[in-house]
Amino acid sequence: MKVLFINGSPKSDNSSSELLINALHKLLGNLNEYITITAMKASKQAFLDGVRGADVAVIVFPLYVDGIPSHLLRLLCEVKDELKNINPNVVLYAIANNGFYEGTQNALALNMIQHFCDAAGIRWGQGLGIGAGGMLNSSPIGIAVLKNIGIALETLAENINKQISGDDLFAQPNFPKFLYKTAAHFNWIQSAKKNGLKRNDIYKKH
Repeated sequence: MKVLFINGSPKSDNSSSELLINALHKLLGNLNEYITITAMKASKQAFLDGVRGADVAVIVFPLYVDGIPSHLLRLLCEVKDELKNINPNVVLYAIANNGFYEGTQNALALNMIQHFCDAAGIRWGQGLGIGAGGMLNSSPIGIAVLKNIGIALETLAENINKQISGDDLFAQPNFPKFLYKTAAHFNWIQSAKKNGLKRNDIYKKH
């Protein structure tokens, strides 16, 4: 099976999307053939060439304003009308991650990808929404606080290997929400101090 990964992160490297692609790659096994393109740099033709010989495509991206990052959305709009003619049998899966705690915060963005599949005339496989994406580099995925995320990725990998569809999956770390929020607030305050601001400045409204 040939798998195309589309990295939808605007970062060039060390992104949460890259971590998730690497983790899924390991779960899918070495018997498959893999190609990875970066949406921020890829041309329309590079995307179409990647899809042409692929059995499965997996888009992995960060949530932006409850939706798809603009550079990825632009690329999807450019290729939409040609995908069916290029490879109508490809099955598309998607993974979205966000900085909110709940994985369900990604539901609308995954729905957008599903609607894209309908418009492009290709088969939708399944989506995975991951919360607290900032914690993805805290330990190996599937271990400790990232155990639940690892379990969800395993389920997705099984369905990808079988090329079957399923209901969207959602996961967040095995970590209390109140502690996650506390850590996030602390980081915002430290960032404000580094930029010459006081804690109260964060809450000012204009």
